[in-house]
Amino acid sequence: METKRLTLRHFIKSDSASCFKGWGQDKELGKYIISYPMKNVQQMDHYIEGLLSNEHAWLITHKTTSEAIGYVTLDIPYEQLGIGEIAYVIGAKYQHQGYASEALNCVLEEYLINRRLYMIEAKYNETNIASKNLLQKLGFHIDGTLRDRRIDLSSGKRTNLVICSLTSEELYKNS
Repeated sequence: METKRLTLRHFIKSDSASCFKGWGQDKELGKYIISYPMKNVQQMDHYIEGLLSNEHAWLITHKTTSEAIGYVTLDIPYEQLGIGEIAYVIGAKYQHQGYASEALNCVLEEYLINRRLYMIEAKYNETNIASKNLLQKLGFHIDGTLRDRRIDLSSGKRTNLVICSLTSEELYKNS
């Protein structure tokens, strides 16, 4: 898949070093995602091994530089329900440049329009204001909050998990 500035493609084994450089070392991600920052490229190797067989895992690279900016995954546990759950990571040095919005819009259109899913869900840590703002900008609606479902490993503080969703009809209206 492609956007104006980005290429979204499946992972390959040799992506580990560029992914580790692009976002694997980000301490900021550790506030919201328990597996970050990664300690070394070998840890990224192991992580990518798990993504290689996922047909819904997309590495986000910059078209001009080929740098690994982040990734988007979709989990579709029951195809017959037509509902997927999206997850994404954008390296700190690539944030606040519109890459996340561009990549997620591409994936939302692919899955909600071309692949005809009914709905895509997303979850975010309530303290992750950037994700909250991004998902609201994309048209997601808050469905509910689960208390104390996340933890900041550096502080030990528990936070709530917010669940939101976007239907194909809502995407059409926002387009």
